[in-house]
Amino acid sequence: MTAADQLILDLSVRQAQGRANFLVTGSNADAVAWLEQWPDWPGHALCLYGPKGCGKSHLLHLWCMRTNARRIALEQLNDASVLELAAHGAVALDDAVTPQGTIMAMEPLLHLYNLLREQGGYLLLTARRPPRQWQVPLADLRSRLMAAPTVGIQLPDDELLVAVMAKMFADRQVLVGPGVLSYVASRIERSFGAAAAAVIDLDRTSLSGQRPITVPLARAAIRAI
Repeated sequence: MTAADQLILDLSVRQAQGRANFLVTGSNADAVAWLEQWPDWPGHALCLYGPKGCGKSHLLHLWCMRTNARRIALEQLNDASVLELAAHGAVALDDAVTPQGTIMAMEPLLHLYNLLREQGGYLLLTARRPPRQWQVPLADLRSRLMAAPTVGIQLPDDELLVAVMAKMFADRQVLVGPGVLSYVASRIERSFGAAAAAVIDLDRTSLSGQRPITVPLARAAIRAI
């Protein structure tokens, strides 16, 4: 069997989720500042939005660790779970709406919102779109969401894109030089999804050929894409 024929095992990647692993730059500084202001928010709820892969879930995880909040997905929110969730005092709802901007559990979310407010609790919601773009036919819920502070994470700047790829490689236990990262960052789509795809492709190419990840290898991989 030649090096090119080697089987590449799709091993699980251990993702670092600590505060030290989250780089603050101009694209996410406002979001970080808002979460670090807790519990001194002007209200009891906060909406955090940004494109897929921008770090929303990482920030939500850090906030949950700090506040001992209960982290849930949309499918976990229903009439039967509201009282138990509100009892935690702080709840983080990741991906509060569908990618199309629809809320599927409006009545339970309104109930949870009201209970947390009455009990002095807190609610953090994340989504890909800002609340003004959400489809919320339930008027009471829409008015509450529109009144909540909203902060966005922007598309990555050069510094963040390079740092994100460095973290992704580190999660795979692969060390890549800053020159290679800068080269790749300047030649891919400015998005976190493109950065993740580039990391996966370069890692696989490196493993299949038993070669280190260098600028020539990156150049060839990007051309192939």
